[in-house]
Amino acid sequence: MFIKRKGIVALLLSSLILGGCQMSDKQSNETKPVEQKPSEVAVEELPNTRALQDEFTREMIKSTKETEKGYYTLESKTGVYEMLFPTGGEIDGIGYTRKDESSEAFLAGILYEDKSSAELRINYNTILSNDETDIEYAKRFLTKNIGEDMTFERIDVKGKVMYIAPFKMKETGSYGYGAYVHPDKGWRGLEIIYSTSCTDKTKPCDPQEETFKKRAYKLISSVKFLNKNEAKK
Repeated sequence: MFIKRKGIVALLLSSLILGGCQMSDKQSNETKPVEQKPSEVAVEELPNTRALQDEFTREMIKSTKETEKGYYTLESKTGVYEMLFPTGGEIDGIGYTRKDESSEAFLAGILYEDKSSAELRINYNTILSNDETDIEYAKRFLTKNIGEDMTFERIDVKGKVMYIAPFKMKETGSYGYGAYVHPDKGWRGLEIIYSTSCTDKTKPCDPQEETFKKRAYKLISSVKFLNKNEAKK
């Protein structure tokens, strides 16, 4: 009798342990981040990040789930390119402009967790054929917009070509990187200016400063040109 009773107790304990594991697994699955478009989530349930709390900015964010720590994926309203976008970024909706799939321009202010800040300026268009003449034109136009001489580095990666140059403006104290990114085939390109101002004299005010350069290159190199089929997914 004692042996039977001991067996029943062991069976009950085993069931409780298994049940507890199943509950634990279920709870674990329920707490994992779910990939959703910000428009599908109630405002009060959105992550408390600057990018998603701003009404205009979240319209261009692909998912409430971070693509990688500190960054979402931004979807262009033209539907033909996407790129990483800091969670602390906010797009100026008033200054935003777009013409169908042919052009788009906007300015974003960025606040990082370490209290540093930066400005991201994007200008996309489809007017350049990206032959040697048009690329030189794009670089001259970018240099004129910044107002400083720049020496561009060419970087070829799968599916695109990047021209990137550091700059430092003596009069304003601003510094950063200018870039022209285009697909390796066909027309169109993206002009990018990533900059900040030299406000803290205790820190190096130089575009070559390691953290600043790393952030600039991360955004510039993250640009991905989409075909129409990819854009619809």
